[in-house]
Amino acid sequence: MMLENLSWSWLAGVGLLGVLFVLVLFWARKPRYRRHSIMTDNEREFYQRLLAACPDCQIWPQVPILALVRPDAKEGSRAFWMAFKKISNTRVDWVVVQDMEVVAIIELDDRSHDARKDAQRDKVLKSCGYRVIRFNSSRRPDPRQIHDTVFRSE
Repeated sequence: MMLENLSWSWLAGVGLLGVLFVLVLFWARKPRYRRHSIMTDNEREFYQRLLAACPDCQIWPQVPILALVRPDAKEGSRAFWMAFKKISNTRVDWVVVQDMEVVAIIELDDRSHDARKDAQRDKVLKSCGYRVIRFNSSRRPDPRQIHDTVFRSE
């Protein structure tokens, strides 16, 4: 038989090449993406109440925190990058804007929210003068309650 005439080192080499070929195909595969909704169903429902509560405002969803704040350190310094890294991948649920000025930052707290991380993000935003308002997703404030909370003077 032909296999008997082949040396084991030759077979091992062919096997190793086969494994390497499969690994290269696996690692070289381009990443694939799929469409993802900006908001969950719960957030969409709350968004409709926000729109009704603030008809004279724009409501911007899923705003990156870096659109609102920057680290207060020399750009490019170690302090800058350490502060930047802490906030770079965070977003706020909604920003309420009137006449191109931020009125409030709205967060809808649900299972996806981490209280410790939220407190840190709120601290950063408040240190820059933003008003952060949190609504619990299990409670369903009506548009009037939302309006009164957003426009209540502190």
